[in-house]
Amino acid sequence: MSNIIPFVCPFCGYGGPLELMGADRFPILQQLQVIGAGRRAARCPKCESTDKERLVFLFLKDIVRTEKLRQASILHIAPEPNLQKWLQSISSKYIAGDAFLQNQKFIGDVRYVDICSTKFENNEFDYIICNHVICDIKNDIKALNELYRILNYNGIAILQVPVTKLANTVEYDNVQTKEEREIAYGYGYHERIYNDKDYIRLLGETGFEVEVCNYYKDFGLYGLNEKEDLYVCKKLIGIGA
Repeated sequence: MSNIIPFVCPFCGYGGPLELMGADRFPILQQLQVIGAGRRAARCPKCESTDKERLVFLFLKDIVRTEKLRQASILHIAPEPNLQKWLQSISSKYIAGDAFLQNQKFIGDVRYVDICSTKFENNEFDYIICNHVICDIKNDIKALNELYRILNYNGIAILQVPVTKLANTVEYDNVQTKEEREIAYGYGYHERIYNDKDYIRLLGETGFEVEVCNYYKDFGLYGLNEKEDLYVCKKLIGIGA
């Protein structure tokens, strides 16, 4: 019998199998092989970290490096609990925000932030984390422009969304209700399913320089999604100034 441990959690140190998570009731996710969504083994059974949360954590901790983050201003939208705990512990300039406080359970201090219209100053944050949120926003262009405005020059935004490589972006004007969105997009709160190239193009049109990275081979032990690329969005000095 093999003694290989299939997963080690970078947050809590648990070693063993992952739990299943994600929707499986709606065929569209399987039909389009949506990356970052659908039914998959992705949740740590001890701390409940998810594959998308661990991807961002490992990028920040091991690629950006913890020491660089200690003096950085960080905005974290729809904060994942384990990632929030870690960022709060290392940065005194960390802000967690969400526009749906009444419907969510959060740890620590989370303030109201509508990413389509924030009260933050231009160029206020060195890092913005907005993980699987843009797909939930009706006016995604407005939200991306606002995130670009408040990101500092030479700053980095992590703006992940589920994507498909099998079809163009799926979005319908006549889809309004939760039930209609579940059938069309696989989730009752999503507003579209992005094509990966369409999404990268949209980020570029906003002004971001986008670097597409895949860290599965670097961090495969930590239960990442092999197919999920990380979109590292940079706001460079001289662009939009």
